[in-house]
Amino acid sequence: MAADPFDSVNSNENLEPISRAADQGAPEWSVPAAQLGRKLRGLRGGRTLGWLKARTHFSVSKLSRIENGQRRLNDPQDVAKILDALGMAHGPDRAALMELAVAASQKNPPGFHRDSGAGALQRLSGMVWEASLLIAVDVNVVSGALQTDAYMQAVTEVTVLPSRRHEAPAAIEARKVRRRVVRESGIRAVFCMHQSALYRVMGDREITIEQLEKLLEYTETPNIGVRIIPVELPLALQVTNLTLLHLDAPGGMPELIYVEAGEREGHYYYPGEKDAAAFEDYKEILNSVVARACLRERSRELIREAIEWHRARL
Repeated sequence: MAADPFDSVNSNENLEPISRAADQGAPEWSVPAAQLGRKLRGLRGGRTLGWLKARTHFSVSKLSRIENGQRRLNDPQDVAKILDALGMAHGPDRAALMELAVAASQKNPPGFHRDSGAGALQRLSGMVWEASLLIAVDVNVVSGALQTDAYMQAVTEVTVLPSRRHEAPAAIEARKVRRRVVRESGIRAVFCMHQSALYRVMGDREITIEQLEKLLEYTETPNIGVRIIPVELPLALQVTNLTLLHLDAPGGMPELIYVEAGEREGHYYYPGEKDAAAFEDYKEILNSVVARACLRERSRELIREAIEWHRARL
């Protein structure tokens, strides 16, 4: 991107990162599992999962989970069996893949939720730990990583389906993990949110005002940029959130996009794969939004205007 999305005098400053070991809930296997799955898909090429099932005696669903990288790998030797089936000889390349398999099988951290929705959010937090840049676009509410506890609770109550209310506490804890990682890891992050989200009451007006005041504070945080998308800017997204991560892992995937569309679990898109066209489409949307969203001072003005609007209606 040509323009600095942070638009801040101190935009190059970073918070002092905390120790990864001190974190609770963000799994370290997230990036290795994604890298491993991506490489295994590439090795399989045009051969079907059914073809691989017949040679490994693993179920198609298990093979799919491994290739998607969205779950912790239970046993690194499963990857060895897959590599045998694919005819990969022993050597440096195979050894590198087995190292990834070991990294992808690290134990879940304390506080990790196995529920697919909360687990997906915590997996994203694990990705953030390994990223150098995060850019997110939110359509309906203040970005999850910037939400206060009360606002987060209100958003969850509105968005979780009645049949899955039992998952709400885990989802809230997972969002808190992501919030902490963004604030404490030192990642450069820019959050673009639609102006209409500033006027949408979550819980009650007091909770909403408290959230917007906190959002103003975030505009002064060195490693965080807050950009408001004005109502005049059309944003015809069929998703609720787009998150782009730039990763610095040597020899791995350089970036990925995570998409939330209200379903149980979001979807990851990677460059150069079968869904590469979708990746490029979403990336173009992100670039366009960052380029056209309001700069820092104007965004602060819009947040203040929304605060005053809510206060006048208390």
